[in-house]
Amino acid sequence: MAVDDLVRARDRIIGTIAAERSAGDSLCEILAALHEIADFDSAALMLTDPETMLPSGAAVEGFPPESCVPFWDNELLDPDFLKFNELARSHDPIGTLYEATDGDLERSPRYRRLLAPFGAKDELRVAFSSGTTCWAVGALVRPAGMDPFTPEEVRAVRDLIPVAARSLRHAVSSRSELGVLPGPGMLVVDASGRIDSMTPDAEEALFDLQCCRTEPDFLPTSILAAAVRARSSRSSARVAVRARGLSGTWMKVHASPLGDDGRVAVMIEPARRSDLLPILLESYDLTARESEVILLISRGLSTKDIAAELCISAHTVNDHIKVIFAKVGVTSRGELVAKLFSEHVIEPFHEHAVHV
Repeated sequence: MAVDDLVRARDRIIGTIAAERSAGDSLCEILAALHEIADFDSAALMLTDPETMLPSGAAVEGFPPESCVPFWDNELLDPDFLKFNELARSHDPIGTLYEATDGDLERSPRYRRLLAPFGAKDELRVAFSSGTTCWAVGALVRPAGMDPFTPEEVRAVRDLIPVAARSLRHAVSSRSELGVLPGPGMLVVDASGRIDSMTPDAEEALFDLQCCRTEPDFLPTSILAAAVRARSSRSSARVAVRARGLSGTWMKVHASPLGDDGRVAVMIEPARRSDLLPILLESYDLTARESEVILLISRGLSTKDIAAELCISAHTVNDHIKVIFAKVGVTSRGELVAKLFSEHVIEPFHEHAVHV
């Protein structure tokens, strides 16, 4: 791989920021950029909900739609190597299955059940994170007949992680459309990941969330993963995840198991601005504490009151505020609230309000 290839790949991703590309388009450009620096014939890049790490959108290449169910069964249920949630927390958010298994790929259930029958030689997995927030994850698959991914390819992909995360962070935090569904859509997903029944209102949402529209019988990745998580969860009776359609519309997906037969009830509704606020705050690389301070500032609390609320000193509050101003690019509390809430919450509200 030449240095020019890496420069061209970086420039391609940087161009998505200047062009204000959507999150879906940015994923496709990142996938194209990865082709510049690594050899693979199949790939899945998936936007993630930062709170749940479940997918909220995807760009898929080369994988048959019927592989989605076993893929997410493995990811969410089976012990295996290079799980996405582990990569997102790791100091090095990238790895190859060949290296992780010391060359013995048969040690991986994912390889035995999914990749080997698919004719794969190796898999490279990556988490596109900035700070503590993971914006997307990806799996690149090397076909049989080729050597495993090389250290040079791994280094090149690693070098693209910061700019790719910045591109996705920018796209996800850009102003999005409020949902325009006529009402909450309801559907039932069976144990095999297919639609058992659904209401008419769910059809439009499923079409918008579908990353592979040539196979309408298969669920969008975001719905399927939420159903698998709900079916297997032992700590919660319901899973909620935010997902963004190809139109740019954000939706809230609720999944709940119906019984012992593996069926899951799914409700899809337009996301409220309050649902998107955590993503907006995370898009500025704010820490959890800094986000708490912002919410208290928005309520009009003084430095002294914020310190009492959070059980920290006023000096520490002021330090947090200085960092927040630098990250968001403002110089006063009023400007901060105006930028975060007027621009992203109040103005869109007025745009979609009905005046009589």
